[in-house]
Amino acid sequence: MKRKIIWLGLSLLLVVALVLSSCNKTTTSSSTTTSMTTTTTTNAVTTTSTTKTSTTTPVTTTSPTTPKYGGTITLITNWYSSTPDGFNSLSVRQWEASVWTNPFLEWLVRADIEKYGPRGSNQYSFGTWEEVPDAYVGGELAESWEISTSPLKITFNLRKGVMWTGNTNIGMAPREFVADDVVYTILRVKNTPPQASYITFIKTCYTTGKYTVVWELNNWDANWYFNVGGGMSMGAMVAKESVTSADPASYKNAVGTGPFILTDYVTGSMATYSRNQNYWGKTTIDGKEYQMPFIDKLYYPVVADESTAIAALRTGKVDWWPNVKLQYSTTLTQTSPDLIQTKYLGGSVDILRFNRLTSKYFTNKNLRQALMIGTDLNTIAKLIYNGGEVYSWPLAPGVPGFTALDQLPAADQQLFKYDTTLAKKMIADAGYPTGFSMELDVDAAHTDLANALVGMWSQIGVKATINIRDSTTLASIRGGVTYKDCIYYTYPVVNPLTALGSIRSTVVGAVYKPSEGFDAMYNTAQQTADPVAQTAAVKALAVAYLDDCGVLPFTNYYTLNCYWPWMKNYYGELEVGYHNEKSQLERIWVDQALKKSMGK
Repeated sequence: MKRKIIWLGLSLLLVVALVLSSCNKTTTSSSTTTSMTTTTTTNAVTTTSTTKTSTTTPVTTTSPTTPKYGGTITLITNWYSSTPDGFNSLSVRQWEASVWTNPFLEWLVRADIEKYGPRGSNQYSFGTWEEVPDAYVGGELAESWEISTSPLKITFNLRKGVMWTGNTNIGMAPREFVADDVVYTILRVKNTPPQASYITFIKTCYTTGKYTVVWELNNWDANWYFNVGGGMSMGAMVAKESVTSADPASYKNAVGTGPFILTDYVTGSMATYSRNQNYWGKTTIDGKEYQMPFIDKLYYPVVADESTAIAALRTGKVDWWPNVKLQYSTTLTQTSPDLIQTKYLGGSVDILRFNRLTSKYFTNKNLRQALMIGTDLNTIAKLIYNGGEVYSWPLAPGVPGFTALDQLPAADQQLFKYDTTLAKKMIADAGYPTGFSMELDVDAAHTDLANALVGMWSQIGVKATINIRDSTTLASIRGGVTYKDCIYYTYPVVNPLTALGSIRSTVVGAVYKPSEGFDAMYNTAQQTADPVAQTAAVKALAVAYLDDCGVLPFTNYYTLNCYWPWMKNYYGELEVGYHNEKSQLERIWVDQALKKSMGK
């Protein structure tokens, strides 16, 4: 895939390499050099940074035997317990729609696992959730793209010969995917709130040829790939015939260009995807080119409860579940010793968000910091989360802009050192020599965490009352900042701009005031086109958020990726975008003889 970036009148640097390191004391470093073209010269710069992506080296299930077509894969998705409200890419619940539509829809760009993953240069393991660094992105429906500054725009050169599957149910014959489809998709998003808020950086979209489309930009958005590429449903290219059908949310009216066709859906039971015989994608294994996908059927089940899903995994009814709680590891090993398990750090962190706007106590930064210093984060990591990375907020290790704990200012390092004496002194110095009483809002699932905090805080003179809230109430009072002192929430820590954007606001003015400067810092990070300068801006913003202590963060806990060994040509990759496993699924072939010999 050819990718060219043209900066007219500018000479910018590109961060194009990450040093990958696993958390099981096995460290692998690698870097790559990518050329950037200006109007006069071509500069090649290599920069390295530390990345933690997996605690174990994924088990490779490639086989010396010849890949075979046929068979099925059943995947437990991240939304397995939630019934989709339809298969429209702009569903009201767009986050879930991203999961259910990704087998049959496609994006202009996506992560290139074949070039940069274990099948290729092995520079990146794709062992984390949701986010892929820009350096490892390649084309999907676009073969290449060019970024220009005068005017500021992105020009996409589309892949020729890609076909929409067509759908007799809506009277649509198969036809070629062309630039007009991109324009229709983007304008549809721009006219659909709230999704339109994610692409405000796109001023206009138009074609300059059958296979060429231009996005003129209002400003640069460093998060453009995450928002409209790689898996987020609003960036998926759609056919007008499907969208304007009588019921675009119905599986019966779905149309795509991807490796699978949505052929059946039973409400509350299963979505079934069948092999697209006319898919454009090919892959090379052991020097031989193969048409993708290999499997005949892909199943996304809807499972009411976790125990049922675990039982299906144990017995081989489920082939792959990449998001299993660590607590099941021992029993899975005992009951299913052939099941492959790898451990990795998750993409989000549980936090308590302080009401730093109206709380009697937590408008005071010193009291927020005192409560964090008076919290034994390491003990909580062991007792509540079965271990994990304690320092992983607001950015996880390896994310561009992450600052290692020992490189933080001394005052911020202190936040992670449990010290009841210092915490009590800070509380007394703030005017509460005998402590104070506060309220803590959580859901029922985190009662154990809340009880642990109550016990710890009692040692520093803080009496906490726990309010157990249902999920609807919790979301409402959190969004409106109508909770009294602090509230439980979960924040992403993988994509730096998503993470930092979530922190700064839930509703306008809900967390930080414009006068405090955080919004200005965020806008600088988001709108800086130079990757080096943009990473520096993210780094400064992350340290500022941490020092402000607007939240009390807990552990980035470990999760299991579980799969059976009959899944061949799988290298343990988790995602290639937002909850998107399509690149792996289209390349996996099933060793049906091995599966049968294992009694599954």
